[in-house]
Amino acid sequence: MEDVRKTVTPQLRTDKGASRLLLIDLGEGKNRLGATALAQVYKQLGDKPADVENANTLKQFFDAMQALVAERKLLAYHDRSDGGLIITLAEMAFAGNCGIEVDISALGDNDLAVLFNEELGAVIQVAESELTAVREILNTHNLLPLTHELGAITTDDRIEIARGNKNYSVKNVPNYVVFGRN
Repeated sequence: MEDVRKTVTPQLRTDKGASRLLLIDLGEGKNRLGATALAQVYKQLGDKPADVENANTLKQFFDAMQALVAERKLLAYHDRSDGGLIITLAEMAFAGNCGIEVDISALGDNDLAVLFNEELGAVIQVAESELTAVREILNTHNLLPLTHELGAITTDDRIEIARGNKNYSVKNVPNYVVFGRN
């Protein structure tokens, strides 16, 4: 790293104005649940684990993230891995001491698979004023088709996940942070 001041953390930034949360889905919508934390909870292994669909896409992702960091376009970054998208979003909200509102309608039909798959990918927070520039960089690296706008942060302490008229909600996020640290 050439400049440590350009480090990006999972902490959602509430001090940077209006922003959006984007998912870059390197699993290409497969949403495989084999060998995930969710499968382990149910004492199952599953048959299709997360996998790299295209090694070149992984390289393009790395190059795109490096470009976004170099140009200071990312407010926050968190990989999607252990626990899936739901844990990624929760950890980001916990770190930022804020809430989030996201819509998962475009990510597949199976809510459990969408929220708990551990496919490669990341959630990034970008300023609304930088969305066009960020999309251009992602497009340059052939990642725009894998990018989904999820939603935004909120000033309350709730994680709200919507799909059409169905909503999932976790309230009192700070209480979960305290619980998670004991």
